[in-house]
Amino acid sequence: MRKYILVFFLPLFWIAACTSTTATSLPTPQPPTVTATLLPTSTPTLLPLPIPTLPAVLITSGDWVEPYVALTFDLCQDPQYPSGYDAAIVDILTQYEVPATFFMGGDWMRTHPEETKALASNPTFELGNHSWSHPNFETLSAEEMSQEIEKTEDVLFELTGRHSRLFRPPFGMYNDLTLQVVAGHGMYSIQWDSVTGDPDPNFDSATILGEIQRTARKGSIIIMHANERGWHTAEALPSIIDYLQSKGLTLVTVSQLIGLEPRP
Repeated sequence: MRKYILVFFLPLFWIAACTSTTATSLPTPQPPTVTATLLPTSTPTLLPLPIPTLPAVLITSGDWVEPYVALTFDLCQDPQYPSGYDAAIVDILTQYEVPATFFMGGDWMRTHPEETKALASNPTFELGNHSWSHPNFETLSAEEMSQEIEKTEDVLFELTGRHSRLFRPPFGMYNDLTLQVVAGHGMYSIQWDSVTGDPDPNFDSATILGEIQRTARKGSIIIMHANERGWHTAEALPSIIDYLQSKGLTLVTVSQLIGLEPRP
């Protein structure tokens, strides 16, 4: 059974992952609470919203019974703070033949078209939507959110010929209106329940692995970065893969984890 879980904490150093090269310390993740909100509450808007075609909920994990885990990597940037591309991460995933889900920022794809096409060409990789300019969705109107989502979908389709079904709110920030707008676009809102802390340059590979060992379990969605703001992610990734597989966990995409695609 798939779980829909709402969480209300934000790793503050995530702001650094797409906007700057400094970061604060990793906060302690809070225990997830199994809850579901199928419709938003009374967040005001002046715009008529599309009727959600999916439940307006935030998914932070798969179920905690089956031995599947999803590795996810954000590829994002604020247009004022361009970021890069960590090819070593992709090389390791390819070498290990490990599936992964990449949440793609529209402005990042605009400045990295060939990298975007290369990721799309790998059948074991899944591409999700991570907004255009990485704003805080809690501060946007419904129209502004839709523009961020649609503009990103347009460039994704232009470069790869595909659309995404998954959306990750920038900074992990969202409200009820965010969830309704995303669902209205036929997308699932995807968060995480296992935090590596890789945007913090003080988190070396051993520390990143330690965070995985501390927080990952069956059904986990693990968040990392492949935009050269995950400072030691490539260094830690082989050990992360070896550790998870040694625990009998199978690595899958997010869509496989939550039952949108067949699992291996």
